Amino acid sequence: MSTQGIGVVHQDDSDSDHVSNPKRWSISSHVRAGLTVLAVIVIFSGLLTAGFWLGKSSSPILTVSCPDCDVPFNYNAFYGIPNNLSVISPNDLVNATELELKTGFIPSSTPQLREYTFNITQALAAPDGFQKPMILVNNQFPGPLIEANTGDTIRVHVNNFMSNWSTTIHWHGIDQKNTTWMDGVAAVSQCGIPPGQSFTYEFTLVDQRGTFWYHSHLSVQYTDGLFGPLIIHDPSEMIEKVDEERIVFMGDWYHTYGSVLVASYLNPASVWVNGESGVEPVADNLLMNGRNIYNCSVTSTTFPPDHDNQTPPTCDESQGGQYTTTVEQGKAYRLRLINHSTFFSFWFSIDNHTLEIVEIDGVEVAPIPFRGVNVNIGQRYSVIVRANQTVGNYYMRATFPTSCFLPFVPYNSSGLDSTDYQVMGVLNYQGADPGASPIGTRGNTSNPFGVEDNPYSSLVYEGCNDMPFDMPVPLRTIPAYDVSSGLNMHYLEYEFRQSQNVNRIFVNRTSWAPLENNASLWKTIGQDFSGSGGGYNSWSYSLNQQVLLLSDAGRDKGVQVVLNSLDAMEHPWHLHGHEFQIVGWGEGMYGQGSATTWNLDNPMRRDTVTVPASSHVILRFLADNPGMWAFHCHVAWHMEGGMFVQFLERPNDLMNMVQTQMDPDLKTQSMQFCYKSADQSFGTQAQWEPEDLIPSDSATVARRSAGSLPSTKVVVRRGHTMRVPVATPSL
Repeated sequence: MSTQGIGVVHQDDSDSDHVSNPKRWSISSHVRAGLTVLAVIVIFSGLLTAGFWLGKSSSPILTVSCPDCDVPFNYNAFYGIPNNLSVISPNDLVNATELELKTGFIPSSTPQLREYTFNITQALAAPDGFQKPMILVNNQFPGPLIEANTGDTIRVHVNNFMSNWSTTIHWHGIDQKNTTWMDGVAAVSQCGIPPGQSFTYEFTLVDQRGTFWYHSHLSVQYTDGLFGPLIIHDPSEMIEKVDEERIVFMGDWYHTYGSVLVASYLNPASVWVNGESGVEPVADNLLMNGRNIYNCSVTSTTFPPDHDNQTPPTCDESQGGQYTTTVEQGKAYRLRLINHSTFFSFWFSIDNHTLEIVEIDGVEVAPIPFRGVNVNIGQRYSVIVRANQTVGNYYMRATFPTSCFLPFVPYNSSGLDSTDYQVMGVLNYQGADPGASPIGTRGNTSNPFGVEDNPYSSLVYEGCNDMPFDMPVPLRTIPAYDVSSGLNMHYLEYEFRQSQNVNRIFVNRTSWAPLENNASLWKTIGQDFSGSGGGYNSWSYSLNQQVLLLSDAGRDKGVQVVLNSLDAMEHPWHLHGHEFQIVGWGEGMYGQGSATTWNLDNPMRRDTVTVPASSHVILRFLADNPGMWAFHCHVAWHMEGGMFVQFLERPNDLMNMVQTQMDPDLKTQSMQFCYKSADQSFGTQAQWEPEDLIPSDSATVARRSAGSLPSTKVVVRRGHTMRVPVATPSL
């Protein structure tokens, strides 16, 4: 890409048979048989845990001891990664200056080239005191800040120094106008960058502003740390100017390497739930801006250690920490919230403080004052916080919505139980001792949106949804896109199904799996897409690919996607290459007797939406960006389990663009990556062969409605009352 006439700013960060799914639609027989015992165990363990905390010494448990161990822990044998990795200390891991956005960046309307170097390495680190192997950018977690202005060009040189894994980087929320090959999605827009190889991403920020992030898009790599912030400034941004800004990441945290977890998850039985497939692993801890303190006396029940007389990994509570940021009374602060989780959503709040929501996924909205905000995976919110309280310390809380997840997971995560289901940071007023006990009152720490749809919230007032879809009002008004041409209409429904001996997620009739040593973009070249696309066509890609055609005849016309959930759990869906409008929603299946609420005047726009359980959502966007665009659930386990489709937008325009606008050397390099000797799967091999069409004699799956949910029994988890299913639902 030519940079003539563009100023250059260089930043080198290198130093610094198909049946109804037993998991969702019924409780499997072995779980039903053992639930009485399970309830007793849960209650008993809860009492033991409570007893521990009541009598816990204030001194940290510095290490996990193993008196009979005489062999150093073998990371290669346990995780399939090199031994003797470098150890990054907690103080060197987090770049507080960048997260505080105290970089001296000057917003400007003059385009510039912003250049970065990203060195991808494996290292040992302990963000919460428990040492684990991580994947890092420039030995930093979260990764280095990318800061730019609307109109700037971003150039990132990525060097893969990992010894055994390929990698990619996806720029979450960036539209990639006319640069689909820079979207960074393994097996879609590119093959992974092999070990010892480099790749340069370059793209222009066209008419976008606000809060974004980047992360690996190869299997579940970002679970282990490969993500960071991307902030786009704009002098004409329609948001109140504040005194200072902060970036606040929140997310779940697993102590076992992601490749090990995903391989177990995709097999017929996992380490954490033997005999039942498709149960997601539950995190060991929660983090805020890469920090928390883990209780080292707790042994993980998600991936129990089997060290074979090896010294266990180090756990030192003194190495953990709590995110703290200092504010000055009387000033206003913009907090840019980002959820980097693999599985969980959060309700973010600050004791005694009101949040003014002013930006959602890069879209400015009329200010919404509220005591908190629901942030699902991949979503971003900017909130303005006014430091108008008594000088002191106040908790910032990212609270995990237990009733939205735990009823679907038939085991307890000991680590998560020990967190009281929240991670807390501290808002420290200048003049107050940062070490002093926080003051203020714990406010609304649960999500009030969707309570009426949550059958498990009868004892805990808690919803699982985004705020009402018509609540935010975009300040840049755009009426609903016209779809009267009928050229770009797609209807999707998704559900969990037992396929052979594993549990997979099907969208329409396809469960996705990544292409081996290839990318959808390259398989597009030379194909004839003149026939009808529909929702069931895999073209010449493979049976495990569902490619939704947006034909060249529909150029620049509206696209409508109906998304139907047949699942009893909410899901965060993310679209690449576009922000979409949320124009309709309602309970049950669209057009099958359920009412739909429409909002066509100035509908909310965003790129990641929470689709409520057993409901439908209708999205629209413009077919103005030729490319191969992923559309998937952002729960990483669900994406790897098949909850993923692709939009092929204007294939003839795309093929022409690849031939005439893509740099030939870049194209050659990117295609050659598909044939390099490297592991492109990151542990995703599983005992399952992908299938496409459901046999015509297959039983139809009934929706699990609120009226057919299983009866429940009250159990106690660390002082919290919860309901767990104890009977099979009627179908």
